[in-house]
Amino acid sequence: MTLAFTHDVPPQRVVFASGALTRIADEAARLNFSRALVVATPGSGARLGQKVVELLGARAAGLHAHAVIHVPKAIADAGLAAARAATADGLVAVGGGSAIGLAKAIARDTALPILAIPTTYSGSETTTIFGITEGARKVTGRDVAVLPKTILYDPDLTLGLPAAVSAASGLNAIAHCVESFWADGRTPVTLALASESMRRFAKSLPAVVADGSDRAARAECLIAAWLAGSVLSVSNGLQHKLAHVLGGLSLPHAEAHAIVLPHVTRFNLKAAPEAAARLQEALGSGDPADALAAMLRKFPLPQRLRDIGFDAGKVDFVAGEIAALAIATPRPVTADDVRELLEAAY
Repeated sequence: MTLAFTHDVPPQRVVFASGALTRIADEAARLNFSRALVVATPGSGARLGQKVVELLGARAAGLHAHAVIHVPKAIADAGLAAARAATADGLVAVGGGSAIGLAKAIARDTALPILAIPTTYSGSETTTIFGITEGARKVTGRDVAVLPKTILYDPDLTLGLPAAVSAASGLNAIAHCVESFWADGRTPVTLALASESMRRFAKSLPAVVADGSDRAARAECLIAAWLAGSVLSVSNGLQHKLAHVLGGLSLPHAEAHAIVLPHVTRFNLKAAPEAAARLQEALGSGDPADALAAMLRKFPLPQRLRDIGFDAGKVDFVAGEIAALAIATPRPVTADDVRELLEAAY
């Protein structure tokens, strides 16, 4: 790559340890939270959220356990109203990308600081990227106001993560790494982080899917997820834009990423020899796209877009949306290219 780049990453505190959840009150105090609204998903997310409320004690302003995938605008508006009603001075997002995404939507309009406690490998907690879905479109953007000030990583919280969720969120994180190898704005730091993340995931994600109680592998995957999320400081290309458009059609985000990843990789590596070399080394394969496809086949995940409810009648809509973005890195993407890719993934 040409030796000309700008590396500009906002500061972020990371606390990583088994049992780190018990430090939540101290970390909240460090951020001067006195009325923190805990944001989570319903069900098991709400149960963990309630535990966080209890650990926060007097620093908690309550629990808002209504986060859902893709952050529909109505859900974002309800979260914003809840934060204002609670006179919250901070947000604690506990869970995966849905909970963290809702906290980001609230922070975008309130500038409230976020303390994130991730329980999956999505990597959303490390980025300035937010997304809100309205109608059939998911609108994304970047704003430093939504970047969590502190991340508290506790591998113990991932021990109950089902194999399918571990696999899907892990492949989602791997997609961050793959795309970062050819992204505009890549730097020696992001390339190093992506390479290290891929190396850890290649070894430990299959181990976690095979045995969810493997504490060492869980910790390795959580570290890999942190590194993978960190590379999203560079621009997004075909992989992420395609996942966002599919998300606007109500397809599950991580599964959509996982399914299209081998196809997008095969398409782009034809114009990205440096990325190909890095992926070959990280995956231990001369054909990175085939290695990613083989990984997907071994996991308990949907294998095709039709398996997650993609309507083939939407191919032209998706192709038009992507073509309008004029993606050119590492190669130009036409509507016909997108149609061919979607048909292969379908």
